[in-house]
Amino acid sequence: MEYLSNLGAGGSASRPSLFELVAQDQMRDLLQPAVRYVMSVYAQRYPRHLLRLVNKHDEFFAALMLVVELHYLRNWDASFAENFYGLKRSPAGAPRRVRKGASSTQRLSSTQIWSSLLVLVGLPYAKTKLDEAYEQVSGGAGSRIFGDIFAEQNTPPPADEPPSARIRRRGKAAFRMLYPYFNAVFQGAVFAYQIGYMYGKTDYYSPWLHLCGLQTRRMSMKDYADQEDRQRLAKKAASTALQGASQLRIMRHMLAMWLSKGFDYLKHALPMAVFFFKFLEWWYSSDYSNQGSTKPIPPPPDLIPPNPAGLAVPADPTVCPICTSPRTNPTMIPSGYVFCYPCIFKYVDEAGKCPITWADTRTDELRKIYSM
Repeated sequence: MEYLSNLGAGGSASRPSLFELVAQDQMRDLLQPAVRYVMSVYAQRYPRHLLRLVNKHDEFFAALMLVVELHYLRNWDASFAENFYGLKRSPAGAPRRVRKGASSTQRLSSTQIWSSLLVLVGLPYAKTKLDEAYEQVSGGAGSRIFGDIFAEQNTPPPADEPPSARIRRRGKAAFRMLYPYFNAVFQGAVFAYQIGYMYGKTDYYSPWLHLCGLQTRRMSMKDYADQEDRQRLAKKAASTALQGASQLRIMRHMLAMWLSKGFDYLKHALPMAVFFFKFLEWWYSSDYSNQGSTKPIPPPPDLIPPNPAGLAVPADPTVCPICTSPRTNPTMIPSGYVFCYPCIFKYVDEAGKCPITWADTRTDELRKIYSM
């Protein structure tokens, strides 16, 4: 275990191991679903105020992290997750090896702070939007299961298609074809840098840090002491400047101080939210959540009568009502009728209802039957 924890340390006390950097990456990735879960819970209680934020969660989370990351980069020379793990960013020109307990006094410049914000906030937001766009044009889950029959480009264009619609259609087709290669290069570059960092071939954990000219270092005791000195000097300077100041200026200073303290407390609050989110995820996926609430199995509900406008029920119970052929991969829907899996998946994905009763149905409500 000692070997694994020092893998990638390269003999320098200030150089973090690969596992420390991967851990802070994973923590950052877990923040968004945790915040989404908390927002969705409170949106059910206060939909008038929070429903719009939930519907625009990606933009809300990006704005939130922009403020949080800016605070930590300006005060700690580190992102929120890096500061939680005792790491900091330093310019590439800083000494590669420092004496244990020593501090690199070189702070991040304004350009390095904003380039870090672009990588920490802008890049994940853009990648999320690109993934959503590809999911839409590629056909989503249906395309992954059945191929291109669910893709947008599979629909033939109308004969009188306007030029603007033709350009959009061809652009979507090009995006659908090229994005997997872009994503492979994107992920491959990150993986290559991580492997190179693990074996000491590069000082940069990711290509984005390389582009920003920044390296990740461990914070030493001297770094923490320097931070406390800066906070003490800033508080002393503010107290001197506020002597004889107006009430409005004093209130503004107090508000800024409270906000700064609140951001510092986030390093404890947000990890606790992530832990709580993962705990609830585990709880509801286990049998513990059902203990104490087990009730007798209710009797089956009454059969839903077929809709006159729906498909006819075949006389042979082994025949699929959609394709009128013997069923393959029998699949049942909540209305109680059984179909071929490909037939009913495509029908429900497009129409959103049972083909016989016309009762509302979703694709996640389909249940395969392995013996009849």
